[in-house]
Amino acid sequence: MTSKHSLKVTEKIESICELGCSEVNQLLEKAGNGNKIEELSNFSNAEINEIIDELSKIMSVYDIEVDKQE
Repeated sequence: MTSKHSLKVTEKIESICELGCSEVNQLLEKAGNGNKIEELSNFSNAEINEIIDELSKIMSVYDIEVDKQE
């Protein structure tokens, strides 16, 4: 992760990632469906977008790795 994120945002991204891929994917699905994400209720819309964008980037790495193995 780059230092472009605030400490608050960086810590939340890391804590969400620690929950595992399935939890991250569920959160991204909620966001993609426009549902409110309770885990991010203490963040501004800009921060939520930052978190979702970074989580999407992180998870895309796993998609690429799976594709290479198939």
